[in-house]
Amino acid sequence: MSNRSESLDLKGADMKSQLEGTQGSEKESYNSQLTDNPEQEVMTCQYQDSEGEAHCCHEPAGESGFCFWHDENTPKDQPGVKEKLEEYAKRGGQLRGIICKRANLVDVNLVKHGPGGGHDLSYANFYRSNMTNAHLFNAKFDNGSLMKADLHDANIHCASFLNCNLLGVKLTDTKIDNIKIGDTLQQEVEGRVAEKKGDMEKALDLYEQSEEIYRDLRKASEAQGIFTMAGHFLQKELTMRRYQMPLFSTQRAMSKTVDLFCGYGESPIRVVFFSLALIFLCAMIYFFTGIQFAGEYVGFQQSQAFDANMMAFFDCLYYSVVTFTTLGYGDFIPIGMSRLVAASEAFTGSFTIALFVVVFVKKMTR
Repeated sequence: MSNRSESLDLKGADMKSQLEGTQGSEKESYNSQLTDNPEQEVMTCQYQDSEGEAHCCHEPAGESGFCFWHDENTPKDQPGVKEKLEEYAKRGGQLRGIICKRANLVDVNLVKHGPGGGHDLSYANFYRSNMTNAHLFNAKFDNGSLMKADLHDANIHCASFLNCNLLGVKLTDTKIDNIKIGDTLQQEVEGRVAEKKGDMEKALDLYEQSEEIYRDLRKASEAQGIFTMAGHFLQKELTMRRYQMPLFSTQRAMSKTVDLFCGYGESPIRVVFFSLALIFLCAMIYFFTGIQFAGEYVGFQQSQAFDANMMAFFDCLYYSVVTFTTLGYGDFIPIGMSRLVAASEAFTGSFTIALFVVVFVKKMTR
């Protein structure tokens, strides 16, 4: 009985050992599968960038499928967001498309040192964020939104704001040297699209927003002493104001004329080009209507040779210059219709020269 009992005990121990070995092997295999497929445990952010997979986010996602920074429903007005954002940027997190509405980002430092430019915050939304005294040198906010954000005392030198919503942004004492705005604002482009579709109410509202943005940029430029930039923004501001006027109105026509002549007082070169164009046009008219020199007709004649007609044109060009500048030497005399053209040219020339002096002095004294 004793030997049989021992034999049974040994068989039971062997079976138990084999069973535990099998279970252990299955457990190791299961653990190995989990190790080989960690993505089954952690889901990454579902942020999709409009410029392709190269800008996808690899942060762990929450219940919404987005990470903390790309989740629109996660509030960012909680304490410590500034420090979290700085740490996130330092470790190379995906800053494109982040949503930081109403965030307290006072004195935030998002300056990227080294080659390759600043941090890319394209498509990011900083609506009503407090970014007072922020350090954003060379940052990129293209296609994003800084609507009603507070940027006073901030440093945005060399930052890019192409197609960025800047409506209501506060730029008091903001350092804005060499910022990139682009030729047109987001609202300006949308306004032209709405106008083409015939939705004038929406177009006028967007043009009014554009005017406000350009006015804020102009005031900030003037406060920083960047008058060349301020002059450009003044031109755009008055252009947006013109777009809000009735299409076939005297007021809009006068505004367009001033823009063509001198760029609303900011472009002396336009006055020069207008003067040259007027002188050449009047010379062509004199060439065909004729002028007199010492009682002889000067102008185009079919009976004359090509060289003689060319000399006659240069005489008319000389007379046009003398008339435009109101010198009046008296060697050439207008005849027929040329007298009306000469009177109009002299009248226009006197005002154009005065306009050039005003615009030129205005630019040079800056």
